[in-house]
Formats: sequence, structure tokens, C-alpha cells
Amino acid sequence: MHKKLMSLVAGIVLAASLMGVLPAVGAEPAPSVQVAITSGYVGEYEEYHISFLLDREAKAGETISVVFDDSINRAGLRELAAEDVAIDGALAGTSAHWSGHTLAVTVPSVLSAGTVHEMHILRSAMVQNPWTAMHVRLLLRDDAAGIVLVSNYYGISTVTRVSPVSLTVDTPRTDRLTVVVRFKTGQNGALIGTPATRFPPSVATASATIAIRLSPALSALWDRAGTPDVWLSTLPYGLMPRRLPLLVTTDRFEDQPDRYQKELVIAPDKNIGTSTEVLVRLEFDNVRGPVELTTEDFVLVWTTKEPTMIRIPLTGVPDPAPGDGGEEPESDTTAPSVRWTVQASSVSSRLVTIEVDITEANLHEAYFVKSADGSLRTWLTAGHNELLLVNRSGIHGTIVAVDDAGNTTRVPVDIPASTATSGS
Repeated sequence: MHKKLMSLVAGIVLAASLMGVLPAVGAEPAPSVQVAITSGYVGEYEEYHISFLLDREAKAGETISVVFDDSINRAGLRELAAEDVAIDGALAGTSAHWSGHTLAVTVPSVLSAGTVHEMHILRSAMVQNPWTAMHVRLLLRDDAAGIVLVSNYYGISTVTRVSPVSLTVDTPRTDRLTVVVRFKTGQNGALIGTPATRFPPSVATASATIAIRLSPALSALWDRAGTPDVWLSTLPYGLMPRRLPLLVTTDRFEDQPDRYQKELVIAPDKNIGTSTEVLVRLEFDNVRGPVELTTEDFVLVWTTKEPTMIRIPLTGVPDPAPGDGGEEPESDTTAPSVRWTVQASSVSSRLVTIEVDITEANLHEAYFVKSADGSLRTWLTAGHNELLLVNRSGIHGTIVAVDDAGNTTRVPVDIPASTATSGS
């Protein structure tokens, strides 16, 4: 659609130039369309807020069509319901029709000329974001008048990662050590289980997998004690955990003891939902002698649905002893710098752009969170970020930035309705 969109825009400009159309001083506002989305998560069903202005009166029963980028589709699991689409608050879903990448909506009541109108498409309409991060536009087509409006760019760029919960070790007896890994799947992290069979599946046949990479000391423990038994469970943990076979084990950097890492891949035997806490136990038997683990030990965790590796540090063990000789490296005690500003849209005061600037050379993670439990996060990067949000009755949240040393900056974001402010 990118080529089609550019051709259409070029045609509109050319036609205007051939007709000698010049902007009129003091004229009525020109027809326009602005779009804002709620989540921007790759692959998720999206909620759209489309503000548009026409230079003519659209009568009830006429059709307004939204032409999406050809990377955006609708899951045709059911017919559109009345509440799935609304124009100026009037439900219009039952008269809407999806074809190709176009949603045609019958106007439920008269739309005045020169007035900004609002079309709201809920997530329940099942308009699905592309599976690749990108910035796209949409077209708003006034079918009766043959007028096509081109929207602003909006970003489908938010991806989710598993969230670290904890990493601990347990020693139920002298010859056994259990590594307990807890993490939480994200908003895109639902995993389809591969039912247990007599013959374990391979990675090629598993519907979804979980991968865990161990620190050098934990990898050395594996080599001394032998392959661990792997158990998986989800909340509530009172239910019996299931023992899973190892699909793959990989040795990395075998010739470099300080970097040596063993990696394992397992396939859950049952479905795991989004935002679900998962517990994986690695039980090492035949442990001989004391095991020296410190807070520098860790695991890296990721899944097929959330492939970004997340580091979970080991807790409940001693800090590493100072090295022999030489100067200790200077510790990093400087927290990331975070500044934000917000500006209301000139088209609709309900649309705001929050610009976030993060200064940190060793940024571990940063995100903006509005939800009370902190599970719905919009991930940010070092440098400049822009978030386009709908400001219905004020926006209240927090920007969190954490560097590799664990220094954390938390900046509150409190934006009253229809205002512009800044903070740091």
C-alpha cells in the first residue's frame, strides 16, 4: 500500500496544481484525518481513534470507508457487532463491512461540514496490527463525494518481552541443588503447548518453546552434576508441576571459562496465557562439594513469542569477593536522566504526543506504564521517543528507566485533560 498511497498523494497534488488551486486566506479548515491507536503492539488487535473533518455535509446512510495498509488485516472470527464501531458515539458496527483491507461504515446520522467528527474502532472489531514493527498511514474515503484523505503516520512498534520475577537456588539435601526460575509472559507472550506423548517432540514440531541460558558458574555446575531434571508449572503453584524433556542443549564459548554458557530449550505441554507467571525448576542431583554461586550469576530467558533475551540475576546468595590485585572498577552510581514534554494535537485536543528523552549510555530497560499492576508497558529506548495517546480524562502514569548497574529513575507523568506541560 505504501506505493499505492504515494501514487494517490502525487495524483491529488498534480490535480490541484493543474486546476490552479491555491490556499485561500481565512478559508474554512481543510478536510483532514488524524489517527491515534491505543496499544501499538505488534500482532495485537488494535483500538483506533480516528478524527476527521469534511468540507461537506455527509447524510445518514452514506458510507465512510477506512482503507488500512495492506499489512493490516481483520480476523474474521465473527461478524462485526454494533459496539465495535461508532461515529460520534452512535453505534455503527452492524452496518459496517470489511473487505480486503477496507472497513466501510454507514454513517448513522448527519455529519456536519467543517466539524471534527470521531470514529472509534474497538479491539473487539479484531483489526489486527502487522507482525512486523513499522510506521503506516491509513486513508479515509468519503465514498459519496469521491474524496480521499491521507492520515498522519502512526507506529506499530511496541513489542513485548518476558518480565523477570526471580532467580533463586534451593538445597533440599546435601547432594541436590535446585535452580528456580520465575518469569512472566507479556502481552504477546501466549504459548501454545505441545501435549506430552510417548516420544518427545523436537523443536521442529513444538508449537512454542522456552529457552534458558545459564551463567558460567551455573553451567559449570551442570557439567559436574549432570543434566538436570526440568519441571514446569504456572500459578497456582499448588498444582502438580510437570516434568518436561530437554529438546535442545547447547554449549556456548566452551573454550572461554569466563563466558561459558549452557543453553536449554523446552516446550510447555499445556497452553500458557499472556501475562502469566511461569516457574521452571532445574534439579541437579549428584552435587559434590559446596557450590560457589554469587549475585553475579544469572539466567537469560526468552520464548518463541517473545524472543528478546531477559537477564534475571541470582538472589539470596553472597556478593562476589573482591578480586586479587589491581584496582576495583569504579561503580556506576548515576541514574538515567529522563525528561518528557507533551503537546496536544492541533486537530483534536484529545490526542496528545508525549516526547520522552532518555540519556544513559548503559540503559538496561525503560518503559512507560499506566496500568496499576505495571503489566502493560510501552517500551522506550535511549534517546528520543514519541508516544501518541488519547487523552480522555487525563493521563497518569510513570516513566521508568533502569541502567545495567540497577540505578533506577522513576518520573511521574500527570497530564490533565486538554493541557500541555513538561517534567523531568
